[in-house]
Amino acid sequence: MRAKNTITVLALLPVDLLAVAYGWWVAGWSGWAANWNEEPYEPPMTELGTACAVVAAIGVALLLARLWGAAVFQVIPVLALIALMYPS
Repeated sequence: MRAKNTITVLALLPVDLLAVAYGWWVAGWSGWAANWNEEPYEPPMTELGTACAVVAAIGVALLLARLWGAAVFQVIPVLALIALMYPS
């Protein structure tokens, strides 16, 4: 069972990387635009929420497939995306 979890985590790394990179990219552009217009930064909740929902849905699917270790690993990208939702 440990091998299945490891293989699943390695297979999901590109998806997690793309989701978190998209979140960082969107938050960075929103911050840049807010700074350019001299407005307070407001996180792009729609985009970050969508990326977070995709990663969380994968985690739920892993729980249903009884891949507990891989599902616990999905918490890391969810927490990274949630951290971007708070204005600094």
